[in-house]
Amino acid sequence: MFRIKVCGVTSAEDAALAVEAGADAVGINFFRGSIRYVPPLSAAPIVEAVRGRAAAVAVFVNATPETISKICGELGIGVVQLSGREPADSAARIRFPVIRAVHLMGGSGIEAFRNYPCGSFLLDAVVPGKFGGTGIPLDWGDLGRTIGGPHVRFGSDDLSNPGRPWMLAGGLTPGNVTEAIMTARPFGVDVASGVETAPGKKDRRKMKDFVDNAKEGFKGCGN
Repeated sequence: MFRIKVCGVTSAEDAALAVEAGADAVGINFFRGSIRYVPPLSAAPIVEAVRGRAAAVAVFVNATPETISKICGELGIGVVQLSGREPADSAARIRFPVIRAVHLMGGSGIEAFRNYPCGSFLLDAVVPGKFGGTGIPLDWGDLGRTIGGPHVRFGSDDLSNPGRPWMLAGGLTPGNVTEAIMTARPFGVDVASGVETAPGKKDRRKMKDFVDNAKEGFKGCGN
């Protein structure tokens, strides 16, 4: 599992800049309804720009397991993020590691995913009609109190179960990411709009500052 993901990358140039800034994952959005949508036929240069240096994450919204397998197989992408309303039985048919995006209202909602077949969670804010990338923050303090650390553990989990790592998304910027990490104590962070000059266009300086400040946050909270 990675610590710092720059999502909504739309060009090979920005992907390379994200890695140079220190990100260890980039997200490529294959949802046609997104302002950061990348057609599968245009995604290969983005994947190649990070191959061997960072993880490429394929972001989908309500795509079929067959579509996901086809796109990821052809592009050589090894991690999938599900950001829609994909049921558990569909997720179970995906042969790649799955990040389950959960859109929370306040700090509640994660319990519904206790049996979801995924390796990790990405927690973002609920915005009606949207599936992420809105720049709306969650209540970091509430997350810090309710989850209590970098791994999600449910009440029914055996005490020996370490839980599943989670990433914080929503409204993160270079200026607030240190505080967000030290307050919410996630395993990792995900940023899109907070390091952009325009939707889908990343800013080199913002990405570098975001990564540096995120690392300070992780160091400060001991995660």
